[in-house]
Amino acid sequence: MKERNLGYMLIAIAGLLWSTIGLFSNNLMESGLNPQQVAFIRLFLGCMFLIIYSSIKQPHLLKISKKGLMYSVVIGLICQALFNVSYLNAIQSVGVSVAAVLLYTSPLFLAVFSRIAFKEDINKNKILSLILCFIGAILAVTGGKLDLSNLNPIGIGIGILSAITYALMPILNKNALIENESITLVIYSFLFGTLFMIPISNPIEVFSQMSNLFILFNMLALGLLPAAFAYILYMNGISKGVELSVAGVIASVELIFAQLIGWFIIGEQFLVIKLLGLLFMIASAIIAIKGTSNKGIEDSSIDFQDIC
Repeated sequence: MKERNLGYMLIAIAGLLWSTIGLFSNNLMESGLNPQQVAFIRLFLGCMFLIIYSSIKQPHLLKISKKGLMYSVVIGLICQALFNVSYLNAIQSVGVSVAAVLLYTSPLFLAVFSRIAFKEDINKNKILSLILCFIGAILAVTGGKLDLSNLNPIGIGIGILSAITYALMPILNKNALIENESITLVIYSFLFGTLFMIPISNPIEVFSQMSNLFILFNMLALGLLPAAFAYILYMNGISKGVELSVAGVIASVELIFAQLIGWFIIGEQFLVIKLLGLLFMIASAIIAIKGTSNKGIEDSSIDFQDIC
């Protein structure tokens, strides 16, 4: 029991670390870097830290199958490069808290993709979960007001794109995980994501900013905490015997912490109705995972968390 409790704690800390993406990226963008450059930093430094960790602790994690390598190229392009660029642009456009809410509409798209790709049933629990997720997102994004003139349609569209690319991760990962470890796919998808980012991020300019200690600190923090360290803690938590469905619920604290960071650290607008929307989305996640009954869907829970 103590071992499993430790696993719960490690997964919760991983969720907390994932929630800091908005904090560090916002600091970097306010310092003059664009979202593409921040995405490059997260992928590049996250990859480097994971390679160093694996080389020291578990060298076998650096071995990947040919099929896994091919999947990593696709995942690196769609679920790492495109995801990070769209999510970070959403943060810049609509703020950390709204971008996090839009990202967590991904179960809506995952349900559709799973139905198309794997013929998974959409049962009553899923339907209820998706309805709550949709209502919660509307409340959290609009603040309960239907004044469309105050909304940023481009920012919202980009945020929804981040949710779509987020939801594609377990779909693309499913077959690759048969022959490869989750962390191995993360390392190689980060690597290919970094390569795809080079033409649009101007890495030379990025590295030249490292002379500024504030920028350097936020770069290292972004690559280490919500990238490398979060994955390491999450995978170690799973290894303690924590059920994948339970891990999915615990790791969703990321959404809560992201909202708190946006409201109380970055200073974004707080409204009670937005908090209610957040609670709807948390309830949606719990209902969806509690309603999981077959192993195939449970297996996708771990993949779903491996995206950020």
